[in-house]
Amino acid sequence: MKLLKALLFVCISFTTFSQKNYTRGFIILKNQTDTLKGLIDDQNWAINPRTINFKTADDLEQSYDIDQLKAFGVQEKESYLVAKVDLDITPVAKRNLLFGRNLQIRKDTLLAFLVLLKADYNLLHVRDATDKDHFFYTDGDEVIELINHIFLESKGGKTYELNNKTYQKQLEMLFNRCGKKMRTDNIGYQINELTDKFIQFSECIGCNYTCYIKKQKDNAVFTFGVMAGVSSDKNAFIHESVFDNTDFETKTNAPNTMVGLNASISSRRNLNRNSFLLESYITRERVKYEPDNFSADIYYLNISPRFRHQFVSMRRINPFLGGGINAKYFMNYAEAINIFGARLNFMAVGEAGLKWNNFLLSANAKLIAFTTKRNVREDLLIIYYDGSKTIAETIQPQKFTFQISLTYLLYNSANKRKTKK
Repeated sequence: MKLLKALLFVCISFTTFSQKNYTRGFIILKNQTDTLKGLIDDQNWAINPRTINFKTADDLEQSYDIDQLKAFGVQEKESYLVAKVDLDITPVAKRNLLFGRNLQIRKDTLLAFLVLLKADYNLLHVRDATDKDHFFYTDGDEVIELINHIFLESKGGKTYELNNKTYQKQLEMLFNRCGKKMRTDNIGYQINELTDKFIQFSECIGCNYTCYIKKQKDNAVFTFGVMAGVSSDKNAFIHESVFDNTDFETKTNAPNTMVGLNASISSRRNLNRNSFLLESYITRERVKYEPDNFSADIYYLNISPRFRHQFVSMRRINPFLGGGINAKYFMNYAEAINIFGARLNFMAVGEAGLKWNNFLLSANAKLIAFTTKRNVREDLLIIYYDGSKTIAETIQPQKFTFQISLTYLLYNSANKRKTKK
């Protein structure tokens, strides 16, 4: 009796103190078309929900089973569609794989589908209680599962794990409705890759679409890479000697070299379309004046924060555009004793480029905006001694420059997670 009371107390306590997270959302009741707006209990569902809690405008709380609903969602986060489907319940976990090519199908299964892409052909996702991922698309009122069949087969006394990747053949037939050839043999059975392809398909057939990516999947994607390149950065270089007539004017040679690092961070929700990028690199500009047998190296540290947008492409090469600023700081001149003037210049940067796997080719145009002293361009004056002679070098930065760089990504957290999965 005491044990029963204790269990009853625990159950009541759990119910009383269970956390609810009401946020703006909507429901559409079965056999109705009107959307009811209110507050939905967002439980960040790891498995597609069977019931939801909802509050109407008059603060009346009610629990709904999915068989009472046509659709529901959390505003600016998730949208769910409720429908019946023939569900492939064939095991995919390695320890539970079955022999043979026959599928196990459960007929007329009612599910709440997470909408990944809302378009003429919706892309849907379900994660079931066995942690198996299912993907579907809609064709009119019909919901069709994309089959990823993993199974075992015995040959010559050995057991092999096979995957006929039926979903790739299904997608090939669907994508034939697009006028352009779309490859399907390279598509993985994953949220990002399938969503990418359905976006391409939607753009090809000319329809509008909206992406929904589950908040639980909305992890930041971090990349880190090394970069090298050349730039057209030139400075007007004026050499003046106080005690002899060795004055001359020249320009730094172009192109000049640059090496450095970059890092970017992007929300997974936009599938790496938009990212914040930070580049840090060193440029070397060489001065050479042959009549006086003069040469010198000037080094600058560049810090460039930028915003970048990557476009969807039907190929592995993805174009991108970006913009931001570049802070260019004078670092070193070997013989300098005193340095006057502006060591730091700010430039507006525009970029365009291409991404292929882990390689990024970027072309940047840079325009000097102002220096750090009273927002006015100011020359840099370097004083040094050569024996008994006092030498002054004046550096006048070029207003417009151009740069090409190649980056190789050493680390990409999105690829790492994809490999684990």
